[in-house]
Amino acid sequence: MSKKTYCLNVRGRKKEWCFLVEIDPKYINEWREDGLQIDEVVNTISQWYVDLGLPVKLWCAVQDFLKGNKS
Repeated sequence: MSKKTYCLNVRGRKKEWCFLVEIDPKYINEWREDGLQIDEVVNTISQWYVDLGLPVKLWCAVQDFLKGNKS
């Protein structure tokens, strides 16, 4: 079973929250059909990286390379 990271969006009356969840991709369609808003997280960017003003595209390209993603 290969789990992936997803962002589960929860909308309240006044605000919206996002929670990272690790789930098996075979359940994603079932969750979406039940009305949940869920998106795959492909890249994450650390705040320290942003604070240094480094290029985001480079960070994502390195993550893609390390994960074997072809974008």
